[in-house]
Amino acid sequence: MDKTAIFIPARMGSTRFPGKPLAPIDGIPMIVYCARNAIQTGLKVYVCTDSEEIMAVCSLYEVKAIMTPHCETGTDRIAIAAKNMGLSYVINLQGDEPLIDFDSINLVISMLPILEKKENAIINAIQDINSEEAFDPNNVKCAVLENLSKIQYLSRKPLLNSEEGSDKPNYFKQLGLYALSINNLQKFANLPKGELEKAERIELLRWLENGNELIPCQIVKDTISVDTPNDLVKVLSKIKQSNL
Repeated sequence: MDKTAIFIPARMGSTRFPGKPLAPIDGIPMIVYCARNAIQTGLKVYVCTDSEEIMAVCSLYEVKAIMTPHCETGTDRIAIAAKNMGLSYVINLQGDEPLIDFDSINLVISMLPILEKKENAIINAIQDINSEEAFDPNNVKCAVLENLSKIQYLSRKPLLNSEEGSDKPNYFKQLGLYALSINNLQKFANLPKGELEKAERIELLRWLENGNELIPCQIVKDTISVDTPNDLVKVLSKIKQSNL
C-alpha cells in the first residue's frame, strides 16, 4: 500500500456552482473536508488543482496540494500530478463528494488486487438510487451487468438495471471515486476524447469507448455529490442529522 496514493482534483470554475471547493462544510472548506476523509485511510493524500486560491487554502489547513495546468477532466489532472512519483496505484476521489468517508474509500482500496489480474480495468464506486434520483440530470447513472460484474455504460439519463417491481435495484449512480493503476492512468490521459464522452460529458466513457473495462464497487453509505448550491444544503442537513 506504500505505492498507493489518493488524489483529489479540484477547480474553481464549475458552471453550476462557481467556487464550490471552498464552500464551507462543518466550518471548513469542502476540499479540506474531502481531504480529511481521505487522510483517515492512512494513505498519502494530494489535492491537485490549477487554482492559486485552492492551493493557498490547502496550505492553510496543512493539506498537501499540487499545482497543475488547466485540464479537461479530473483524471487528466491527476495524470499530470502523479507523474514521476513512483506509485503503482492511484485513488481518484472527486472534490465534490464530501459524504464519501474513509470506510467507503477503504472498500475501493480493498479491490486493488483485482487490478493485478485485469490489466485493462478501472474500479468505479457505485450506489443504488431511487427513481427520483435516476431522473436527476446531475447524477451520472450506470448500467451494470448481473452480479455487479461490469459497468456497461454511463449516462446522465436513467438507465434501468432491472424491471420495475423487481427486488433488485432498478438504478445505480456512479460515484466520484475510482481506483486504477498508474499505467492505466497514463493510458487514459493519452487516449483521445471519445464521441460518447463528449456527448454525455462523462470522462470514464473514454475508457469504455476504447474497449477497456470498468469494474463496479458497490458503496452502501448514502452519498450526495455537490453539483449545485441546493446539493450543499442537502449535504449539510445530512451531516447535521448524523451528528445528533
